[in-house]
Amino acid sequence: MMPSARVFAIVVGLLALVGFGAGLVWWGLGPRIELQAQRADQAEGALASEKELTALQARVLERQQEQIGAITDLERRMRLLGQSVDRNATAQAVAIEELKAHDQSVNDYLRAAVPAALGRLYERPETADPAAYRSPAVLPARSLSPAGATSAEQQRGLASGGG
Repeated sequence: MMPSARVFAIVVGLLALVGFGAGLVWWGLGPRIELQAQRADQAEGALASEKELTALQARVLERQQEQIGAITDLERRMRLLGQSVDRNATAQAVAIEELKAHDQSVNDYLRAAVPAALGRLYERPETADPAAYRSPAVLPARSLSPAGATSAEQQRGLASGGG
């Protein structure tokens, strides 16, 4: 064999050995590379899912903050309403006490005798002298006519003495 053929055979043998070693390494590392690629894909999917979840949580927190603000405002208004009701109740209680005191003074006044001078001030013959009492004018027993122009004419006729 010639030295160049021998070198060639060694080189080919070495290349075959390196190829075999590379195939062996690829055979051993190939599944790991695929596994790492799958893990990377899963991590990207999980990252996207986590971003969506984070965005959802941010919206939920924002809505909760709005609701807390609305509840705080409602509590403030309820407190003001309660204070207003308390003020009104106090004012009513004072007014009721004043009315009770006034009613008592009116009752005391009405229980007392009417002063003679006050009685004579409003004295009328119809009420003080039974002989001067007159009965009220008697209304006609017939029915009234319907309202309208004829009714006005009838009224004038009744007033003039016709009937």
